Amino acid sequence: MQDFNTIYELMENAFPPEEYRSYTEQKALLEREDYHIHVYENQGMIAAFCAIYNLPELAFIEHIAVNEDFRGQGMGSKIMKEVITSSDKPIILEVEPPDGEENAARRVRFYEKLGFHLHDWPYEQPPLRPGEAPLPLQLMSYPHAYDIEAFGRVKDTILQNVYGI
Repeated sequence: MQDFNTIYELMENAFPPEEYRSYTEQKALLEREDYHIHVYENQGMIAAFCAIYNLPELAFIEHIAVNEDFRGQGMGSKIMKEVITSSDKPIILEVEPPDGEENAARRVRFYEKLGFHLHDWPYEQPPLRPGEAPLPLQLMSYPHAYDIEAFGRVKDTILQNVYGI
């Protein structure tokens, strides 16, 4: 992928360091058959990207980011609607708990408006960098909510296939 440097820079600007891998590890994911970065351009620039794992049982959105020059123009909704209509599997993503800061609550509302369901059961993203602690997050699912048993299977699928645990 020739635009990886630009995508990684957008990732650095959109996420705290504990939510993405080092440059080398992030780029190495491109070798995986089940990992894809979809790039969206506007005015000849990379305006956004969406990184997805297409696993046998589900699609896992690891990152979605819109360049700050293009925010507030509906691009995030457009991307998510495209992901939803193109997937024949349940879609899962991680979010920061909405009870912390307003931006986290706003992101949860954004996904809920698209039909995602927030799960309150315990979930932690394993550390993506050496020496870091697990990150308490929550899972959201589309098109339906899960009971505790199904949630456990989804959680295990993500931890095993995405994080190698």
